[in-house]
Amino acid sequence: MNINWIKTFVAAASYENFRETAEKLYLAQPTVTVHIQQLEKQIGSKLFMKSGRRVVLSEAGRQFLPHAKEMMEQYEQSLRHMNGWRQGYHHKLALAVSPLIAATVLPSVLQQFMKAYPSIEVVVKVSESNEIGGMVARNVADFGLSRMQSVETHLKCEQIGADPIVLVVPHDGGDAETSLPLSLNDFCTQLTLLTHNHPDYWDDLLVELRSKYEGIRTMVVSQVHITKRFIEEGLGYSFLPRSSVQRELFEGRMLQVDTREIRLPEVHTYLVYHHLSNEAVKFKEFIERNLQ
Repeated sequence: MNINWIKTFVAAASYENFRETAEKLYLAQPTVTVHIQQLEKQIGSKLFMKSGRRVVLSEAGRQFLPHAKEMMEQYEQSLRHMNGWRQGYHHKLALAVSPLIAATVLPSVLQQFMKAYPSIEVVVKVSESNEIGGMVARNVADFGLSRMQSVETHLKCEQIGADPIVLVVPHDGGDAETSLPLSLNDFCTQLTLLTHNHPDYWDDLLVELRSKYEGIRTMVVSQVHITKRFIEEGLGYSFLPRSSVQRELFEGRMLQVDTREIRLPEVHTYLVYHHLSNEAVKFKEFIERNLQ
């Protein structure tokens, strides 16, 4: 069975239009028609039916589609494997990593790990923390690095690496001691609080803030890197993990303000896994060494 026919069929099933399929695959439209006809001849059933200007899957097409997708995945996986083998990789480690960890902790750890184990191909899949446990459970990833505990009870979830939360505000270009508001109350009344950029601590923190300060204006910003950009542009302030703002603080793009008016929490990294392969064991040692 020709893999190009399979590829064309899967694309046509998605676009439901042979012209769009041809454009997406950089083929002539008659070529798409020939691919589908040849596949139908080999299977012995019509795969599409006309519906106005579009085509829709027949019952035979619906039955065949999941098998076609599986064949495409196996084909692409074999290509990835051979490409890795040509590069000198003999083993593979798939990591599911939260965006925050991927942007802060992971680069230095990966640099050391890849230098120590050049024959291990590392695949990094960046996903939200609440998705990482599911990826490990489905064997989409061998090992997870999350900022929240996994809800999958059959997985192991180890807490490491305390990361303090700090109050960060825009840099106004002046002297921090003379030009910035002197208390958290001043920030609460003058700037917008950018919230829910981290999955772990915001609900409890907001309860405490609202119990002490009236009229807090908030804006939900679901990603830490966007929150940081907003702070640099003067759109608001936030409470972020110290590891996520170290570079910005060092370069003077925002300021950390110490406050004893509320209790600031700590967050942790969670190692999520099921059965540890030899490659995962080696990586686990590296990440623990860097975060303990």
